[in-house]
Amino acid sequence: MNRLNLPPYEIKTRQQDGRQYILDVLRRKFIALTPEEWVRQHFVHYLIEHKGYPASLLANEIQLKCGDKVLRADSVLYSRELRPR
Repeated sequence: MNRLNLPPYEIKTRQQDGRQYILDVLRRKFIALTPEEWVRQHFVHYLIEHKGYPASLLANEIQLKCGDKVLRADSVLYSRELRPR
């Protein structure tokens, strides 16, 4: 994968059935390694390790309801009242 303009971190990957997977620390499971997931995991680690956001207030791949619409967010930061920010 490409080098990003984000601080490096100890990436945990594994190979299974000829596919590469990366550990999603928020979902606590290995996810297929795609370019999108590569960027998401680096950015999540940046928010936690360098900006001080608690991992307990972050989530990946979340459905949000906005009025009558149901939308999907790649990553969400919640307030202490557990409302999406």
